Amino acid sequence: MDARTESEPTATKNPTTVERKSERELVVTRTINGPARIVFEAFTKPELFKRWWVPKSFGLTLLSCELDVRVGGRYRLVIRPGASQPMEFYGRYIEVTPHTRLVWTNEEGDGLRGEGWQDAAGHA
Repeated sequence: MDARTESEPTATKNPTTVERKSERELVVTRTINGPARIVFEAFTKPELFKRWWVPKSFGLTLLSCELDVRVGGRYRLVIRPGASQPMEFYGRYIEVTPHTRLVWTNEEGDGLRGEGWQDAAGHA
């Protein structure tokens, strides 16, 4: 029997990789073993996004989640790290191709462009 609690981190089969392409571009990659339709919905429906975006093991709370998922639409997330002041993350969607690709900006930082999701075949 596994004695870990739900809040403890576990090893993952699909680790996340991070690659800095330039001063303004950072690519975060993670393979998710699931149907493209369900993965896309998890990124684009607020009620699903809230359930997984902030891992319990990070000690963060997602206070607010606003997603207007369409080209030119905006998103806004408010996260509280433990007892600290809330942090706000926001940006806009540049590319939205249902079940294939989702590209957004992260305007709170240095205007980094985030490629958030694409299908296993890497369709652009």
